[in-house]
Amino acid sequence: MLALTEIRRRKLQFGFVTGVVALIAYLIIMVTGLGLGLYEAAGTALLRLNGDHLAYAANSNLSVIRSRLSDQDVAEVQALPAAERAAPIGYVAAVIEFAPEESDTAAIIGVIPGSFSEPGVVEGRSISGPGDILIDRAWVRVAGTRLGDTLALPVGFETREFTVVGIVDQGYFFFQPAMFVDLASWQDLVFIGDAEQQPAASLVLIQGRDLDGVRGEGWRIVTKQDGFNNIEGVQAQQSTVDALRYMGLLIGAMVIGVFFYVITLQKVSLLGILKAIGAPGGYLVVQGLLQVLIVCVVGAVLAVGLALLTEATVLSSDTIPIDFTANAMATSSISVVIAGVVGSLLSARQVASIDPIIAMQQQ
Repeated sequence: MLALTEIRRRKLQFGFVTGVVALIAYLIIMVTGLGLGLYEAAGTALLRLNGDHLAYAANSNLSVIRSRLSDQDVAEVQALPAAERAAPIGYVAAVIEFAPEESDTAAIIGVIPGSFSEPGVVEGRSISGPGDILIDRAWVRVAGTRLGDTLALPVGFETREFTVVGIVDQGYFFFQPAMFVDLASWQDLVFIGDAEQQPAASLVLIQGRDLDGVRGEGWRIVTKQDGFNNIEGVQAQQSTVDALRYMGLLIGAMVIGVFFYVITLQKVSLLGILKAIGAPGGYLVVQGLLQVLIVCVVGAVLAVGLALLTEATVLSSDTIPIDFTANAMATSSISVVIAGVVGSLLSARQVASIDPIIAMQQQ
């Protein structure tokens, strides 16, 4: 096969092009992995809640931070015929000291013990009452907290100690490891003052169908995914990552196209001779595109290996939110291959337009 024969005879030149393709594909994969990592850190704890819909305060603009529901709001949502089950949940961020002069922020989520809103534990037991807290594996990796340890959570100007009774795998919320306490404790954490002004919950988690868009005087219901999409910064963050990916693919297509166009110009006379002795122009175009395909596929495979190596070494800690999935790697690699083939169409057009007589005169 002409394409493979030329690659074998010009190993250095095609090896250099393959290296460039690998670096471009590596960049695209890393950007994609960073986007996925940021996406998960924004609110996987919300997505993994055992429900279909979320009820927000009507005036909150679907912001968990600003959503505050009263007892009446919660009761109205729970009374909806389409709501099979509904449980109030609360959210507040807290700075927790886990070692002398060492602290980090966590997302404290209040749930009703024993309800469907309480996550299942992977170690330990569930919440049984005030003073119990469930911590996520992400917090364990960061702080080294274990079952039986105590954590001091701020309540007004004081602190209250909670005992770690279980470990969950819920992930992050607002880029903070999730923790779960009983709803009454959450109410104490989030509000100190007149009991009549104390919010009952931030949200209501609902299991049921055909509830999207249902509204009340002080609340509105959306799907869980819509709730996630409205987390502050998520849309802008993903738009930025997507823009970086598309720019990378565009630049990659241009660079690969220029490389193969230069290679084509270097062998115009040889291609003219092949045409003169009877080689069809279509055959030469196909062989050229096949070279591009081989180089891009090999480069993409090298990029995947380099990305996995980077994840296992440089990015092995939890300091950078990055996540590589098989689907993301495959999609990024295929995108680079397609971009490379599209970028090389200019050189394919050059091959098709070669005049054998003129090309041989340039020999």
